[in-house]
Amino acid sequence: MILEYACIEKANKVGAAGYVILSNMFSESFFCGKHVIFAPTRNCLQAVEMFVESLLEIIKRRQNVVLVILDNDSESEIQAYLKNLQHPQVIIEFLGRNMGKARATNNYITHHFDKNALPATVWSMDPDILLDPASFDYLVEAIQNLPEIKVLGPRYKKNECNPEMNVWFPAKNIKGKNEKTYRVVFPFLCCVAGPILVMTGQTMRDLFNFRFFPTDNYLLYGNDDTAIYLELRRRRLKSGYLNGACGNHLKSDDKRVAEFKQWTRK
Repeated sequence: MILEYACIEKANKVGAAGYVILSNMFSESFFCGKHVIFAPTRNCLQAVEMFVESLLEIIKRRQNVVLVILDNDSESEIQAYLKNLQHPQVIIEFLGRNMGKARATNNYITHHFDKNALPATVWSMDPDILLDPASFDYLVEAIQNLPEIKVLGPRYKKNECNPEMNVWFPAKNIKGKNEKTYRVVFPFLCCVAGPILVMTGQTMRDLFNFRFFPTDNYLLYGNDDTAIYLELRRRRLKSGYLNGACGNHLKSDDKRVAEFKQWTRK
C-alpha cells in the first residue's frame, strides 16, 4: 500500500516551517495490528539520517511496522531530507511548530487511532538512536508476552551516552505467556530511559486513555518519561529494561559516540 501525501501551505505559519503533511487520507483501521513507531524530529540532520537508516532496516523485514515522523519545526536541512524520504511504511507530518515529543505523539494518537482497531504495539523513539532488527523483534515479543510489564525499553550500549540510571539490581526472571523466560531490569526509584519505549496498543488504550505519555501538563522537554513512571507507580505497575535487546544512544549534550563521529566524517 502506498500512502498518498498532500502538502499544503499553512495559513498561519509558526516559525520557519510552511508545510503540513496530511496523513489522514486512510482509515484508522490502517494501524490495526501494526507496530507503530513515533519519532519527533527537531535538530541534528546526521543523527536523523542514522536513525532513519536503522529503522528502514527493520521496516524492510516487517511489513507490519509503520514509522510516523513528527517534525517539530526542525532545521531546514532536516525538512529537506524528510521531504525526499518516500516509503509506503513511513508517514511524515510537518507540524509547523515545536510541540515537543509528548504533545505531538499524544495528539497524533488521539486523531488517528481507533478504539476498535488498535495497533499491536506503540513505540516512542528519539531520532538519535540505533536499534537493530533482532532487538526490535525481541522487544515486540516480550511486551506482548509480559502482561505485568506495561512499558519496556532495551538495555543500552555501554558508552558515554548510555541513558540508563539507577540500574543497581540484577535482572529478574519473568515467565511470559509463551512460557519463555525474559530477564528484566527494574531501575530503582527512576523512570526507564525514554530514547526507546514500547507498550501494547491495549495499554495505550485502557491504561493511558489513548495517550502514550499520560500527562496534560506538556513541556517541550523533560516531563514525558517521568509522566509514564509516575502514572505506573501510582497504579503499582511496572516498567523495565529488557536484557537481550540493545539500543545505541548516539549523542547526549555535547557527547558523541564513535559510530556517530564516523558517520559525520563521511
